[in-house]
Amino acid sequence: MTMTSSSDLVLLERALIALDAVMGKRDATLGWGVPVGTAAHESATLCLSAAVTLVDVAQALLSEPQHEDQEALMGHWQTIIAHTKNAGRLAHQAALQLAGESHLVTAQGGIIVRQGDPH
Repeated sequence: MTMTSSSDLVLLERALIALDAVMGKRDATLGWGVPVGTAAHESATLCLSAAVTLVDVAQALLSEPQHEDQEALMGHWQTIIAHTKNAGRLAHQAALQLAGESHLVTAQGGIIVRQGDPH
C-alpha cells in the first residue's frame, strides 16, 4: 500500500536540498548578509534547522512502512515523535530570541537613528 506518490517524496527531497543549500550559505562573519550572533541570524538558523527536521518527519510519515518487527516499529515511531518535539523546541527558541527585539532592524543588529537622537 503506497501512502503517497513518489513525486511527493521527490518534492520533499528537493525541499531538503534547498534548505541545506541555504544553510550552507551562512558566512562565518556575515551570515546571509545579517551579522552572525544577531537575533535574526540565530533565529533564522533555528528556524531552518526546525524546517529540515520537519521535512524529514514528513518524509517518514508519508513513506511506505517498513516490514519490521513490533519493537523496531515502536522504536521508529518514538524517533519520529522525538524529532517532531525537537523541531518545535527549535522554533520556540527562535520565537524567544525574537521576542526580545523591537523589530526586524534591531533583530538584524542595526540601529535606527531618530531625528534629534544624539546616537
